[in-house]
Amino acid sequence: MDQDFMNRFMPRVVDVLFRDKQHWSNHQYEVVIPSTQMCNMGYVVSGEGKLEINDESYMLRKGCFYHVSPPGVRLRFTTESTNPLLYIAVHFDYRLIEWEGRELTSKSSRTSLRLPHVLELDSVTRAEEQFRQLLLLWNDKGPGYEWRSRNFLIHLLDQLEGMQASKPLSELRAEQSIHRAMEHVHELFREPLNREQMAQYCSLSVSYFSLLFKKYTGYSYVQYLHKVRLEKAKMLLRNGFAPVSEIARDIGYEDPLYFSKLFTREVGLSPRDYRKG
Repeated sequence: MDQDFMNRFMPRVVDVLFRDKQHWSNHQYEVVIPSTQMCNMGYVVSGEGKLEINDESYMLRKGCFYHVSPPGVRLRFTTESTNPLLYIAVHFDYRLIEWEGRELTSKSSRTSLRLPHVLELDSVTRAEEQFRQLLLLWNDKGPGYEWRSRNFLIHLLDQLEGMQASKPLSELRAEQSIHRAMEHVHELFREPLNREQMAQYCSLSVSYFSLLFKKYTGYSYVQYLHKVRLEKAKMLLRNGFAPVSEIARDIGYEDPLYFSKLFTREVGLSPRDYRKG
């Protein structure tokens, strides 16, 4: 979105909804809209699912922002009962206004907002908090809630536009790929996750994945995996009495001796001395 567009952008919020587990159960975990009547945007709070816009498909997970515009597209949301997609949805339409002297004109726009349909947002954007504030504002129906909601929507889109303007799309996508990889490591650090598997998970070549991972985290992939595992080991050593060999296996190391050597090298104390300290 350019500044000229934002200067003329006048939205009308139609509804703000929280799509919860009951919503998905009622719809058998699939929502299909053959032709949308308004614009849609939202933020994924938890779970996983898929968004299909006409013939394009996008994966949604926690931290994803999505938007669908203009009206008139085929829209399909799907998810699974085991990990349903929970998100805050904003339905809106908009017109483009323009002053000609003292006369105000407006027209509908059939072009899409100039944002990617899906963005994985960094936590520093405070996106979830802002979407929850908008939901609360809309549901409270206090004095002036409609224009306040409209201003909130403009502010959110302005923030997203600023993110897009500050970084090339290719760079944003690279960051998102590495962010997904980091989350994957934190969730599955006990598994034997090698670099080749993670590169495949991110749909990147091994060499490019390694280059990006080092650039955005400051660690090689193997160093980062060790770091996550050792942080977990330190917590288990501080807060429990399990044998070192058991802790080693619990965090993904089958060889307790290798774990002890690695821990001593990285932490500066053996696991037993760390526990005593």
